Amino acid sequence: MMYRKYFLSSFLILIYFFNINHSYSDQKTLRVGLSGLPPSLGNPYSSMGLPSGHFWRAMYDALTTISITGEVLPALAERWSQINNKTWLFTIRKDIFFHNNKSFNAYSVENIFTYLISKEAQHFYISNEIKNIKNVKAISEYKVEITTHDPDLILPRRLSLIMIPEYSQWNELGPSEYSKRPIGTGPFHLIKWGKGNNSAILKAFNNPMRSSKSINRLDIKSIPNALSREQALLANDIDLAENINHDSIKHIESMNHQIQLHNRSVILSIALPNTLDNKSPLTLYKVREALNYAVDKESISKHIFNGLVKPASQGSLEGTVGYNASLKPFPYNPTKAKEMLIDAGYTDGFNLNIAILQTRGSAQEIAFQKVQQDLNSVGIRTIIKPLAPQDFINRFLTNNWEEFNAFSLLWNNEPMRDVSRSIEYFSCLRPNPFFCDEEITKLIKNSRLKSDHRSRINDLKAIMRELNNVLPSILLTSQPLITATNKKITYIKMEPSGLNFEDIIME
Repeated sequence: MMYRKYFLSSFLILIYFFNINHSYSDQKTLRVGLSGLPPSLGNPYSSMGLPSGHFWRAMYDALTTISITGEVLPALAERWSQINNKTWLFTIRKDIFFHNNKSFNAYSVENIFTYLISKEAQHFYISNEIKNIKNVKAISEYKVEITTHDPDLILPRRLSLIMIPEYSQWNELGPSEYSKRPIGTGPFHLIKWGKGNNSAILKAFNNPMRSSKSINRLDIKSIPNALSREQALLANDIDLAENINHDSIKHIESMNHQIQLHNRSVILSIALPNTLDNKSPLTLYKVREALNYAVDKESISKHIFNGLVKPASQGSLEGTVGYNASLKPFPYNPTKAKEMLIDAGYTDGFNLNIAILQTRGSAQEIAFQKVQQDLNSVGIRTIIKPLAPQDFINRFLTNNWEEFNAFSLLWNNEPMRDVSRSIEYFSCLRPNPFFCDEEITKLIKNSRLKSDHRSRINDLKAIMRELNNVLPSILLTSQPLITATNKKITYIKMEPSGLNFEDIIME
């Protein structure tokens, strides 16, 4: 009997160690090179867009999410209904936990949204996205009611922007300290930041909604220079490089690596403020129109972006809610641009200082150099200066551009895939607006009041047409995102909000 017990115990121990070793051998680490980690680290409210969205999407969920086709899908909220034109009821999933094992419920939503709409949180970038929310109240453990100041037909789509952290951690630590110790519900949780917060290690978290299919661990490095990301991939220091330059594609493929092109509803532009200085030439429509004729977008598309982008006709792409198919890109016509400048009273041109978001080694910076060259050729003495991301964001939020007359800005319709977000940023409705046209503002406000989607879409198309009649920016080109991977990665997916790490498959 003792022998049988000993044999059984030994057998179970062998099985235990076999399972440990087997499990360990199945664990896969994905090494990622991003063009940057969020300046605010784990605080998802201080900026938006990529590359920050890649990181936050791994850690957090929102009430809703947007599919690749632009459809609004359930996420932390499993369903919703509109009670009246200003009140919505969201039913919360019952099987979700935060990374610290605290249960996610309707009170989690009430607490963080109540904070975000308070005066204390108005300095956060995200606050502008939910300024129409009046009240958020949990009416039971898994039902939450959201009331808006004005009707908002696309509130479920808008809520895809709001990542939800664990409120007790946020409240106890405060935003600054929380950013170093973030807690979400996403498929990966933070283990530690690297030296100088230029890297991060995350491990898979059992999320019944978005569990990782292949990746057990994420090693994410901030590599701001595009060429450096390419070199890191080819040197086998990383498995996936984000935001690769267009002119690197052939070389990367020749080295037996893979390229993925992800189309996104993002338009590269130069914002032309009319509120910074009432004596600025940019306050005149004829000058803004001249600038659009002065820049050769076809050349930028073909020679700088290798034909992988298209000249922009408006601040969105086909497939985006509100896209107007009747609009065409401004043709390159430097002669007409010079004539318009003369008609506007600028026979000798003028000085133009443009701030651009620093994207080291990227094709975007080369595109802006081409813009500078084209503007100089029609008599606009142009200087381009790159600004570090945090400096650029601070200036954008405060609209304090000091010596700069214009600045680079994306018409970014992601992750909502709806033009309403980007058109508001080029309007009087933005806090500290850099561009204001009262007629456009009226049209935007009226579009919000529509009670049916078809009527609203028609309004948005009309707004896109009117924006081309006032020209708040030099429209340049579309901006797909290019990723490159080694052969170990057999499947990669990009959502509107960023890389879908949980669905990536590694051999």
